[in-house]
Amino acid sequence: MPEKNDGTQINPRWADALLSAQILVASAGLIGGIRLRAGTGPVRDRWLEAVHALFDARYGRGLPWIRIPASSATGRLTGGIDIAATLAAGRPVHENGILARADGGFIILGMAERLADASAAIIGRALDDGVATGSSGRVQPARFSLIALDESVDDEEDLPSALADRLTLDLCLDGLSIHDALTDPDLARRLAQPLPSAGDCASAMRAVTVPDEVREAAAAVSMALPGSPVRRALDLIRVARILAVLEQDTDVKPDHLAIAVRLCLGMNMAPQSEQPQPAETPESAEGDDLSPPPSEPPAGEDQPDTEVSQPDPSEEDMLVAAAQASRAVLAELDRPDRSMAAKLARTGKSGGIKTGSRRGRPAGIVSRPPYAEARPDVVSTLRAAIPWQRLRNPDFALRADGSAPPLRILPSDFRYIRFRHRTESTAIFAVDASGSTAMERLAEAKGAIELLLGDCYVRRDQVALISFRGMSAETLLEPTRSLVRAKRSLTGLPGGGPTPLAGAIRRSLEIAGMVQRRGQSPLIVYLTDGSGNIALDGKADRVRAGEDAQMLARHGAAMGYRSILIDISRRPRESTRELARSMQAQYCPLPIVSASAVNAIVSAELSKGAGQ
Repeated sequence: MPEKNDGTQINPRWADALLSAQILVASAGLIGGIRLRAGTGPVRDRWLEAVHALFDARYGRGLPWIRIPASSATGRLTGGIDIAATLAAGRPVHENGILARADGGFIILGMAERLADASAAIIGRALDDGVATGSSGRVQPARFSLIALDESVDDEEDLPSALADRLTLDLCLDGLSIHDALTDPDLARRLAQPLPSAGDCASAMRAVTVPDEVREAAAAVSMALPGSPVRRALDLIRVARILAVLEQDTDVKPDHLAIAVRLCLGMNMAPQSEQPQPAETPESAEGDDLSPPPSEPPAGEDQPDTEVSQPDPSEEDMLVAAAQASRAVLAELDRPDRSMAAKLARTGKSGGIKTGSRRGRPAGIVSRPPYAEARPDVVSTLRAAIPWQRLRNPDFALRADGSAPPLRILPSDFRYIRFRHRTESTAIFAVDASGSTAMERLAEAKGAIELLLGDCYVRRDQVALISFRGMSAETLLEPTRSLVRAKRSLTGLPGGGPTPLAGAIRRSLEIAGMVQRRGQSPLIVYLTDGSGNIALDGKADRVRAGEDAQMLARHGAAMGYRSILIDISRRPRESTRELARSMQAQYCPLPIVSASAVNAIVSAELSKGAGQ
């Protein structure tokens, strides 16, 4: 275990954090950066101070160390026209963006989980190409490393994939106390002494050889991770090479790959007291191995002469060596945020994103007004008009008294800020209240609505209820988030009679259209067995009722309404499944209806609403 000069032992997790800092500083601009999972606190601040101290001790002061928030505008990232300098010089003068100013240094991105997709794409392209392209087409070098501060607290928040896939290292500081975060100037100088410069590190990395077994093991680890990008195997090999350079080795060893797996996949090294003790007997050692023992060849089959008692390390051996570096490998493979489905579902708890709004967060600059009363943005309009002043006014230059000439601005120069915000979601329940099991279904629907309303203040959701029985469908509860009003409206509902399924679909589409016109995102939930027998004209005709239901289902799918069809029949029917396919709804057979199951299905769909 690493120690300070005074003999104090360093926590293994903090030792990994310092090793990540060494790799980050030695390869500044050579790797994408690091994803730092930690909340605001002294531990994160001490690690950032350690990285800054290593950076200054190795390269000297004066190199870029820039902090930016996640809300930084895209124009600030790439740069553009400097309005004041342009008016003073009488010619277009470009200003450097944040990415270009960070060339050769670091960018610290705060609250990276809230970074807009457009900004993530710009930063990701700069990390790939090493250059930043401004709004005027001006290309500047921008080779930097990124420290993304990830403060997400649950699986609902995550970094944009365009940025997360390009961050080589993954470090989690949660659970470390301030007493574990040991750092001081002497320790920083001692850790910085063996570090090569970025240029020397790049040359040394090219001289390090990587055995084929290591490459195959890195590829196998990357392919074993659900939803892992292809570049993850390259990241593992790159970090293993850097570790070999720091230890002055000429080739990559299995231990280097094992450490790279731990640092790149965000695994925590267990304290020494919790690590498994080595077995004393060969039998127990074989039992701890993660791979099954090789099968014995048949007794009558001759062994090739080329086989020896100790074969070369195979792909399985390399995987075992990487896995034994941390017992968290198996848990890492099953981590929820490693799956593609989890990434698609992690889109926020509110409704869909509405653009063209008059309120919300800025989402870019457009040349057309997003709404009728929109006013041009002065700064963006000036930046669009200034490059054309020489053509519109040949005498465009400072006057003798030092004043700037008037600008000629045309309507085509107008630029507007586009806003967007997340809309509310409204769950519309259409409950089949016909037949002998009506009371059971209505009771579970009431329970599901009450469970949803309990969380409506968190998700900003509303609910509505439609009951269909007899000859028509009835709206029992208009869209609301009031729990008292909902309980009052749900008291004493009748049940029994025929099933006007087509009328219920028509009524639910009408409420969905009303909800959408209010700027909300509707979600229609049908609880039915699919056996409609009342047509839209009120006649008892099962064939005509089925045709009407299919027609309305296709109409709802064409309108783009999200819907869930919960089949509550004792045995799922193919006709109900076909109806769900026509409305492009999520089909959920649920023979035994329960309020908790319905609430779980609807809540999961509401959570995915922003990404649909």
